Amino acid sequence: MKINKERLKNNLLDLSKIGYVEGQGIRREAFTAAYTEASEFVKDLMKSAGLTVYEDPVGNIFGKYEGKQKNKSILLGSHIDTVPNGGMFDGSLGVLGALECIQALKDNNCQSNYSIEVGAFIGEEGTQVGGTFGSRIFTGEFEYGKNELDYLSTVGISEEDLIKSKRDPSTLKCYLELHIEQGNILNTEDISIGLVKGIVGIAQYNACVTGKANHAGTTPMHLRDDALVKTSKIITNINNIVNELGSPLVGTVGYIKAHPGAINVIPGKVEFTIELRDMEKEKVEKAMEMIMESSKDLDLRVEPLGYEWEVNLDQGIQKLIEESCKDLNYSYKYMYSGAGHDANPLSKITPTGMIFIPSKNGISHSPDEWSDWDDVEKGANVLLNTILKIDNK
Repeated sequence: MKINKERLKNNLLDLSKIGYVEGQGIRREAFTAAYTEASEFVKDLMKSAGLTVYEDPVGNIFGKYEGKQKNKSILLGSHIDTVPNGGMFDGSLGVLGALECIQALKDNNCQSNYSIEVGAFIGEEGTQVGGTFGSRIFTGEFEYGKNELDYLSTVGISEEDLIKSKRDPSTLKCYLELHIEQGNILNTEDISIGLVKGIVGIAQYNACVTGKANHAGTTPMHLRDDALVKTSKIITNINNIVNELGSPLVGTVGYIKAHPGAINVIPGKVEFTIELRDMEKEKVEKAMEMIMESSKDLDLRVEPLGYEWEVNLDQGIQKLIEESCKDLNYSYKYMYSGAGHDANPLSKITPTGMIFIPSKNGISHSPDEWSDWDDVEKGANVLLNTILKIDNK
């Protein structure tokens, strides 16, 4: 059984017009007018496909194709919100690709054993209460206090809405998510499908280096205590340490600010961030120990911002995805995801699998984000065949 490539392509192109700004890409952040328009578009597609459509109190959208087991669902999905100036495939492929799989089942008069649902989770890309918002509410993983409730009240969401939007895990058979890789491994190696073994943990830190601000013209080089020079050594150390410890560990300094920030003043303080990602928390901790040890004479202070736990995805589902690739004669590779996804919180309550397709030149979160239509078709076909394998087990 195969999906209808042209139908999926047209749906993705139509959705990409919502929130599109010429020269800037797509702006479709959660709780905006563009997002509301996109939600209505997706709900209309679900209704046209004959699904039972409902929206929970926080804005997660679901379309259900009822199977013989009405109260047990194979859940498929992702998100339709974007980053500012984003692309057309991130998240949207997972939602519309899932919908296309259900349409293919209906086209072939295939009555499933389990019900099959498509979910579009709100706020995956981040809100003032963090990323994967909708899926964390859905799974009961969202922790909140007064600050979170105060913000949510401004977008019309109450504490009661949070409670009502939590799903009973016993109603789920599993969760599957089709997604673009957002990296350059599959594209570079000319591989069609990525079988995701796990999603990396993410550790983030605020860092500060102190020196002595002074006149840039009257202070000779050998008498300077330049905080920015010291920071440059630390950044080089981070790069070397991460490379030494090896993949999939990655390290990034994504923000840096020198004080006082004047062209004629030696920086007296530098603030920056450090982010480390890996599948093993112990490896992240080892990297940070090595960073601190190598910087002990560079006046570095670090404050942890938080750690998002790594996730190992379901091995049984991975094997079924692999079987689907073999059945379809598609090349594939086992790999880790370096980015967070709705699959992360979903994996806490139900067996979860992810399917990646190549990203052209590894670009994502950008107007230049692209995946070839042949790869889109292959990814959706793998998803469809995996659904059938799970449904028949």
